[in-house]
Amino acid sequence: MKADHTIDDWGVFKDCAVKFASNFIDVKVWTFTFVITPLFAFTEKYLFADWGFLKWLTVFIMLDLVTGIAKAVKKKQVVTSYGIRRTVVKALQYGVFLIVIHGLDSFEIKGEKTEIFGWIVTGAYSFLMGIEGKSILENIVALDNRFDVKYFIEKIGEAFKRK
Repeated sequence: MKADHTIDDWGVFKDCAVKFASNFIDVKVWTFTFVITPLFAFTEKYLFADWGFLKWLTVFIMLDLVTGIAKAVKKKQVVTSYGIRRTVVKALQYGVFLIVIHGLDSFEIKGEKTEIFGWIVTGAYSFLMGIEGKSILENIVALDNRFDVKYFIEKIGEAFKRK
């Protein structure tokens, strides 16, 4: 019986087998497959799923921080790490709030999603954006009086006052 394979064929096979084995053994592939992917799936199902909104909220939080620092510099106030810590605490509070809102919107009874709290997501997202937007506008007015939006800020403030 004559072999149809040459040494080069076995070399190609060996190279392919080594590449396959190295990818199979690669920690990054296993980490992504068995750690990161399930974490993302868990996060989107049980914690939070609206990444588009989160981008906008992050932009607003950063704008609030930057305009707040600029306001402090203009008023010749000392800029300390306390304000940045407050921003981090605020972001954590918002995160917990968003997880609760997501839970109210996404929970299931007997395998079926309930629709009773569907409206709460829109209200909660609008509430957070309104708080951040109001703070940014207040900082801008403090930086330059020519940008007078006090009437607008007062109306936003009235909407969020406790009765």
